[in-house]
Amino acid sequence: MPLEMAGRNAKKTRRRILFSPSQDGTKTAPLGAAVIGAGYWGKKVISEYLAAERNGDVRLLKVCDPSIASLGSLLITKETHSIDQSRLTQDISEVMQDPDISAVHIATPNPTHYSLAKMALESGKNVLVEKPMALTSRESFELVKLAKSRGLVIHVGHVFRFNAALRVGREILKKGDLGRLFYIRIQWTDQASFPERDIIFDLGPHPFDILNQLLSAWPTRVSGITRGYRGDRGEVAYVIAEFPNGVFAHIELSWLHPSKAREVTVVGSKGSLSVDCLKQEVFLITPDAKTGVPVSSSNTIQSEIQNFIDSIMWRDVSSRSGVIGARTVEALESVRLSMWDRRLPVIEKAQQLSGGFVVDLLQRVKNRRLEQSRFENELDLERYMGILVKSGLLKRVSGETDFPYELTENGSVFMQAYGEVVENGLEAMPVLEVAQEQPTKNDF
Repeated sequence: MPLEMAGRNAKKTRRRILFSPSQDGTKTAPLGAAVIGAGYWGKKVISEYLAAERNGDVRLLKVCDPSIASLGSLLITKETHSIDQSRLTQDISEVMQDPDISAVHIATPNPTHYSLAKMALESGKNVLVEKPMALTSRESFELVKLAKSRGLVIHVGHVFRFNAALRVGREILKKGDLGRLFYIRIQWTDQASFPERDIIFDLGPHPFDILNQLLSAWPTRVSGITRGYRGDRGEVAYVIAEFPNGVFAHIELSWLHPSKAREVTVVGSKGSLSVDCLKQEVFLITPDAKTGVPVSSSNTIQSEIQNFIDSIMWRDVSSRSGVIGARTVEALESVRLSMWDRRLPVIEKAQQLSGGFVVDLLQRVKNRRLEQSRFENELDLERYMGILVKSGLLKRVSGETDFPYELTENGSVFMQAYGEVVENGLEAMPVLEVAQEQPTKNDF
């Protein structure tokens, strides 16, 4: 069944494939499933499997989590208290070696997705792995290839594929009601603290998947910037993604926002579309009016799980969910590359404002004498110092100090090379291969 049809046909399909027929025409038991991960999101997933179990679609045979506290909390949570303690395990091998389990739903921390999904596929299990599919596109495409070679279903938890408001918005765009599309703005924010997580790979997957849903395309270019305020890791990020036909998108990601927002705005030549993914509300905005568009709200997790079950029962291994998951990770990699890994030209940037001026700045840092008033009419001192830091000529000093910069070894090399230019009467700076220091996240 096509991915986008799952929400519309879930009830009809549920009754039709309550049991899967065997080759001799008799009816077999409901699909055996396991959930790996009983944390915040895992509990939501487990609750929906228990609901599907009551409808006869599936049998939740095992829940696995290394934390005994997480497993124990299932027994006292209202949504999951009905689960039998015998189904809980800390041993992953109990899941992988159980021949009655044919579906595994992975809801564990991001760094574990690849290894667990690979283990499940190699054990002959169909897999639904939460986003991101893996932390590299190489690993993601490897999982797609492995599933295909084994004739298994692999889905990725892009749950907003099943959001009714986004489905309505997609239909409006297909009809051309907004005219020529200009740009899309996505606000994906929350108030939370996750010092161990990467905001790009944690909050970024859904926005890129939504863009693919709405535009039926992947970005041709991406760039981003991020900054952390309460620690080393980025807590706010802004991403620009360019698409064919001149469409571009702006994505805001934040863990510092005062409220949770999952909003999409599409701007075109004839009007705009506003989608609140949490409230599942859609508004069509024209120069004359703002009109609410009818939406029948969906249970997105339930629809996603039902689609996964349906695909296994119908032996439909042609779903594009795995490929979409891998392409999403590929886009996230490109964003991350634009932020931290690109080579920053040292001499080229310096020469824009003359080598002599750069050396003068470096010398003042070396002497710990940097009067900002001297630069007020020539350039923004903070901006230019940031360039020198990212180029590896200076570094910022943390801790209790009255002077925030230090000269790096690369900065000393630059000063020495410039001195040789002046001393020898050369016409231009020599090209230097400076092994720059890796810029820190707070430099952006």
